[in-house]
Amino acid sequence: MMGEAGGVTDFWEARAGLILHLRQLGITDSEILKAFETVPHEAFVPDEYAQYAYRESSLPIECGQSITAPTILATMISVLAPQGAGKVLEIGTGSGYSAALLSRMARRVFTLEKFRVLVGLAQQRWRTIGYGNIIGLNEDGFSGLPRQAPFERIFLAGSVAEVPEEIVGQLDDGGVAVMAVGPASERQAIVRIERADDTYIESEHGFVRLAPLTPGRSRGL
Repeated sequence: MMGEAGGVTDFWEARAGLILHLRQLGITDSEILKAFETVPHEAFVPDEYAQYAYRESSLPIECGQSITAPTILATMISVLAPQGAGKVLEIGTGSGYSAALLSRMARRVFTLEKFRVLVGLAQQRWRTIGYGNIIGLNEDGFSGLPRQAPFERIFLAGSVAEVPEEIVGQLDDGGVAVMAVGPASERQAIVRIERADDTYIESEHGFVRLAPLTPGRSRGL
């Protein structure tokens, strides 16, 4: 996938390699695989890191943040099962890549990001590749988005120390939230929460290590 000088010879080849790897990890749902095959990860990575877009590592992006490795996203999205969902809420837009993936499987995606600059850059990327069903907002993700609730799916793109009840409370009946829960310095559990009437059913689905989400909103950055 990479030339000797580090240049990418063919992003389509790299994407095909990613799909093969996801299949080997047991991710076989056709809609999820199609999303990862068609959404260009390299378009969401700063130019100087584009050649590393399909490697198994997080990469730095603007505002001192990072982008999660595709296989980790695929694992969590597989647990979320957004296929056919009407409204999805994402907390932590970052580069915009995960929202783009979700938008290939759901009717509409609302994504919240505390850094104004990241929202603007993500919006540019979505427009460039023609994804019009994503709404990016510069908001404090820890408040969720009550004016658009309830949501059929809620995805937290970073880790949290404990389950944020205010966000989970915005699930529709039968809705599902997925997040990484645990200390920022350790591995976190992938937690799936399903709402059934007024009952919330939790289950764990493996472990990851994600950068923590932080509350607040920054208009300057």
